[in-house]
Amino acid sequence: MPFFFFTNFSFAFFFLAGLCLPDAVDAFASLRDVPSLPLMHVIKHNHNTEKSFLRSELEDEKVPQDLQNEILSAASELWKPDGLPNHDLTHENDGRVIEGESKLKDGIPYSGRASHFHQQALGGCPKAQHSYALLLWSGFGGVVQDPGASARWHAAAAVQNHLDGMAVFGGCLRTGKNVNRNVSLGLKLIDYCASIGNPTGVNKKAALLESNQDEKGAVKLYESCYQSGNANALLLMNLGWCIMNRIGVDRKDVERGVELWCKAANMAPDEGSEEAAWYLYEEYKYIDPIAARNWLKLAAELGYQDAVNERAEISNFDKT
Repeated sequence: MPFFFFTNFSFAFFFLAGLCLPDAVDAFASLRDVPSLPLMHVIKHNHNTEKSFLRSELEDEKVPQDLQNEILSAASELWKPDGLPNHDLTHENDGRVIEGESKLKDGIPYSGRASHFHQQALGGCPKAQHSYALLLWSGFGGVVQDPGASARWHAAAAVQNHLDGMAVFGGCLRTGKNVNRNVSLGLKLIDYCASIGNPTGVNKKAALLESNQDEKGAVKLYESCYQSGNANALLLMNLGWCIMNRIGVDRKDVERGVELWCKAANMAPDEGSEEAAWYLYEEYKYIDPIAARNWLKLAAELGYQDAVNERAEISNFDKT
């Protein structure tokens, strides 16, 4: 996990300047609970750090052969008639797992990350296949939304035992979105990934609990994964959202919620970092407008539409 430097910068000047009285009273009342923001240049500097190792507890983890066979069958069906892009690699599959998103190389803008990941995905990189699939789903990073293609690329990653790809592919199979519905296999994939602590699997499992009104159970899953040190940006954003909105927790904890969102944003451009940056902008726009605009800039550059729209409105206002 990246770590953060916090400033002791006082918010007083920005708080007093340009706030209407009701907003000022509300902001001042909660000011003592809000942590200072991490320096934005730290975020920009650290986001490309690549994990070169697998979690020690997964070093010997192998996907069961029967599950591999089911994944390959479902994925091959999706890729007809052209065949899987990593077909030549499948005969070497020994079941060893891999997880995480592909990291963006220095010098490549956020807006160009889809093209970059696509090239790597075509070469058979499972992390890039997963990252490209996420962008095809969201429409971020310079690509047009294509849910069907997103499902196919997640399937391609899943064939190579990529846990995050397996979990998302499981979600597609469970709901039948852009694939032939297979609830049993979908749930099996989600359960398997969550059971070995994969954060995407945990996110999917927690979402199922939330859909059954078991918010406390969902938060318990998020917390367990977070405490293991293997949370991804989306899980950090989700846990922060629950804490900030008192969902599945006994009380709202602004300081901890903001800290989790900062950690999520610091993992840009991973999925969930853009939404976390947007929430940080909304949290700080009346307290520290300068820092808030930095969060807005990050969210907009990552492609989060609300941030793109807000930034355009501010730019137009500044010109008047």
